[in-house]
Amino acid sequence: MPTMPDVDLPKFRFKPLTTSWAAIHPRPQGVIFFIGGAFFGTFPTVFYRYLLRSLYHSGYTLVALPFRFSFRHWSVALSLAEGKAQIRQELTELARQHGYSHSLYGEEPNSPAFNYLWLGHSLGCKYIALLELLTDRAKQDSAVLNNCIGLGQSERLANALGNVSLKQISLLNQPSILLDPVISDLDGAVPIKSLRALVERLIRVEPSIDQTYCLINRSRLFALTSVIAFTSRLAKETVSTLEELLTLQLSSFKQLPLGNHLAALGLNRGNAELVEAVLHAIDKAKARLPDAHR
Repeated sequence: MPTMPDVDLPKFRFKPLTTSWAAIHPRPQGVIFFIGGAFFGTFPTVFYRYLLRSLYHSGYTLVALPFRFSFRHWSVALSLAEGKAQIRQELTELARQHGYSHSLYGEEPNSPAFNYLWLGHSLGCKYIALLELLTDRAKQDSAVLNNCIGLGQSERLANALGNVSLKQISLLNQPSILLDPVISDLDGAVPIKSLRALVERLIRVEPSIDQTYCLINRSRLFALTSVIAFTSRLAKETVSTLEELLTLQLSSFKQLPLGNHLAALGLNRGNAELVEAVLHAIDKAKARLPDAHR
């Protein structure tokens, strides 16, 4: 069962930051950045409350990163990661105001010490995967990038990065946990084929499913990534492909008998087995972190 609430903990409550929401633990053992699925990820503090509250009671500060739906997935991923430095400052200030421990927020986020990790559900997992791929960008041959996503998209990505520091958005040494991941493009956003054909004439998802898998297949990272799969139809293809591509790299892989893709959702009640699986994945990543080459 999930960790029982600590009677000494303040009431679980999200406080607004500049670009996100945070539930600050008075004695944090880590910071979890959370990205939800399409629509639900716009209001993560509401739809994923049970899961996030359970992790808070297990000793973590939670940062929920809302996002607006867009077909430009590179841009969404970048927007979610760009504010990490500012978030750390805001966490420090709020923790000081409440007399909480705040030394963790000042630590180097890319150090081998366990301090920051990422948790995603559904489409949110794709954004985390893209940030993982950008972590490898500095080492990656530009030819590999161009072969996977094409010169045009590669140039648009370079423009989107602009003056953004790759270190600033890097997930180096930051474990990630993907809950029933869905790497989708227009198939997921526009399920009606006739309408999808019309939309495709106007706009395309970047990167597409195949382009994303191409990059993942050629990446040397994902050693601190865990996949927790449900038995849902929606994520079946993504889970199967990731398991095939990353079998030798994943920190852990677990399948839960949850047929509902939305099993991660819950306000006052949720899935205790899922919470336990997340905590177990965190422990596996902690044990692997000192030896992982990211």
